[in-house]
Amino acid sequence: MAALKSQDTEINFWGLGGDLMALKGLDTLYHARDLSVTGFLEVIKHLSFFREVMDTVIEQCQVRKPDAAILLDYPGFNIRLGVKLKAMGIPVYYYISPQVWAWKKGRVKTMRKFIKRMFVIFPFEERFYKEQGIPVTFTGHPVVEKDFKLPTRTDFYKEQGLDPDKPLVALLPGSRRNEMERHTAPILNAVHELHKVNSDIQFVLAGLSSLSSSYYDAFSSEPGIKVIHDNPYPMMAHADVAIVASGTATLETAYLGTPLVVIYKIAPLSYVIGKLLVDIDHLAMPNLIVGERAVPELIQKEATGKIISEQVSTLLTNEGLRKNMLEKLAYLKQALGKPGCAKIIADQILEDLN
Repeated sequence: MAALKSQDTEINFWGLGGDLMALKGLDTLYHARDLSVTGFLEVIKHLSFFREVMDTVIEQCQVRKPDAAILLDYPGFNIRLGVKLKAMGIPVYYYISPQVWAWKKGRVKTMRKFIKRMFVIFPFEERFYKEQGIPVTFTGHPVVEKDFKLPTRTDFYKEQGLDPDKPLVALLPGSRRNEMERHTAPILNAVHELHKVNSDIQFVLAGLSSLSSSYYDAFSSEPGIKVIHDNPYPMMAHADVAIVASGTATLETAYLGTPLVVIYKIAPLSYVIGKLLVDIDHLAMPNLIVGERAVPELIQKEATGKIISEQVSTLLTNEGLRKNMLEKLAYLKQALGKPGCAKIIADQILEDLN
């Protein structure tokens, strides 16, 4: 949005998004937090709401007649929306590819019908879409041009009242309500187990002010855990090890060069259905990019306090294992491309529109 605005200040944006997009001028129809639902059963429960959102977007397209649409990931909704937009004569760009290379590959046939150009953030995705006959550009990953605004390690520890001579473990349980609900117990159990092994370990937890404070009560009331709201990057960068819910935060933590353990729990039935549909060797983004199990993945029954604590403890004490992981994370950083991805996308869209 910023890159497009920098070239044409008269461009206006409206649609679905969060606080950061609103700050860039988005006229928000629905907030992203209301659309953030994971798991098959959870989506089914919200179907009537999603129909309402779809109807509203189409109605607004008829009224506002946009010159182009940019769809961001979110395949269950956006692929259906893309077909409708194409039928209305609206050029459709897709940024952040749905993981069709992992599951439901049949969706590619539908995507081929409406996508003017796909912008992808992982190198292997460019090869995939070329083979599928969809115009594609590898832009590099947006994480490479993010300004993390990191304090020094010394300043961070001082600001948060932490002891620089004691180990620090960062806790990133997720940004969605249902992720918090499922990850709270195993993370707290892991904290208890780690304290049994080493009572000097310090913990910082990434909180979000967009979620109710009640989600963090169990952590803030626990001795030794400091909850820091809306500022996860310093803890990602300066912790000795991080426990991170599967998602973008795993990639950001890996990019910042911090050893991590990935966890993820969803509804049991959703997991069973997913296992039948998904065709990938790894779930964690860092492992998908590196092409091997670079970081531990603890999924469902493996995401217990005992197993999480064992993995974290090993990374805190085993220098050889830690060094090996850091080497793989350095490769990941190179593979994500160079800064400038937003400009690549803006240039292509404006060239088409002009």
